[in-house]
Amino acid sequence: MTRTIKSAAVIGAGTMGAAIAALLANVGLSVLLLDVVPQQLTPEEESGGLT
Repeated sequence: MTRTIKSAAVIGAGTMGAAIAALLANVGLSVLLLDVVPQQLTPEEESGGLT
């Protein structure tokens, strides 16, 4: 029996995750790209002026 992959999920939208997701999309797969988004800044990020 042959199975065909139609969709994929990639966890992590960094350099490698984004590249893998793009490669899969370019060959015709439906891709879901997931990444972690922090709810609030760390004290270090706040003191550095990052928003």
